[in-house]
Amino acid sequence: MQAVILAGGVGSRLETMTGGRPKCLLEIGGRPLILHQLDALSDHGVGPVLMVVGYQHEAIREVVGQRVEYIVNERFHETNSLYSLWLAREWINGDFVLINSDLLFDPEILSRVLEEPGNVLAYDSTSSNGREQTKVAIREHRVMDLGKDLPAGAARGESLGLLKLDAAGARAMLGVADELIGQGQQGAWVIEATRAVCRMTPVCGVNIAGLRWAEVDFPHDLEEARREVWPAIVKGRWRRLVYWKRTRWAVLGLAALTLMFGGWVASTRVGPGSVDWESVAPLDAPRIAVTLPGGRQRWWLVAQGDSVAVRFDGGTPVRVECRLLMSPDRPATARYVIAISVDGAPHTWETFTATPDSSAVLAGSTVGDRDRLEFTLPAGEHVVRVALIAGHGQHLLVRIRRPE
Repeated sequence: MQAVILAGGVGSRLETMTGGRPKCLLEIGGRPLILHQLDALSDHGVGPVLMVVGYQHEAIREVVGQRVEYIVNERFHETNSLYSLWLAREWINGDFVLINSDLLFDPEILSRVLEEPGNVLAYDSTSSNGREQTKVAIREHRVMDLGKDLPAGAARGESLGLLKLDAAGARAMLGVADELIGQGQQGAWVIEATRAVCRMTPVCGVNIAGLRWAEVDFPHDLEEARREVWPAIVKGRWRRLVYWKRTRWAVLGLAALTLMFGGWVASTRVGPGSVDWESVAPLDAPRIAVTLPGGRQRWWLVAQGDSVAVRFDGGTPVRVECRLLMSPDRPATARYVIAISVDGAPHTWETFTATPDSSAVLAGSTVGDRDRLEFTLPAGEHVVRVALIAGHGQHLLVRIRRPE
């Protein structure tokens, strides 16, 4: 899934805080705001990403680098966000996520938006009274109308500026944008096109009340984002990911030393030993043979949005092994996210980065290197299910294994 970040504006209301730099470069939690957005998209397997830039775009490029593609709105002084989106019309080729670059959000918000099928708009039912807020009217989970001029009595919350459109919704949005720009409305905002799209096709409203976010428009928004919103995000369910990124090398180094010492102790006391693993046949999934230097291996094919399940006797370790099938025209690495459930209940999820494995041969596909995840189930019979929920590839090879 593609993503478009609108980052062309001047942000004049924050000029005293930005020092003349684009507001997406404001530091929150010790890092530029835009990097928080890009991390969230990457961790959910959303990409490629396009930034429509304008004001001080060279400064944005210096910070973001090659993590995104760029389109420059040379007319940023006289146009608004709809014109910036219109400039991306040739780049967008299907479903995509649309984000304003001044939005700081808990990544769980993006999870909820991506989990919902079709066209989805995030809104917060606890916020809808401010004059500058884009208010949302909801009926039976469908967005009926939205806008700053919506009467507060008709509103059910505030739009965050985070929107997901499927292929049909994307065509509707770009069609409306093309029509408005053709009428000379280069000064229109994206919200005006979104309003029209909600009347043309169903758009689901996802209420994210309770999760922290901030649209950084004014100095007090920035202060709240730094003092309250970001600390709350770090303390939430994504704390593990944030800490892991900051400390992974130290942890890996300590783990390596521990393994070396443990191996030395084991070798001096009990002699050499190893664990052999066997694959458990799934309940239903296509079987694929992959050729490796050690011979042919059996893997099971899982499509994005689908899953593979096995029955497993607990009390012993479980190893989940994955290889992403990568598109030949993608960069050298690709991100993907798997979710593991046990007996129908969520157990864990993990984000991996795949690189091509030149030793693995599968006709018509580039096979990624092997990633693995291990855990132990309680005693008894269980059903373990592995799903590919997001990523830069549409298919995944999976093996669920137990000690022989």
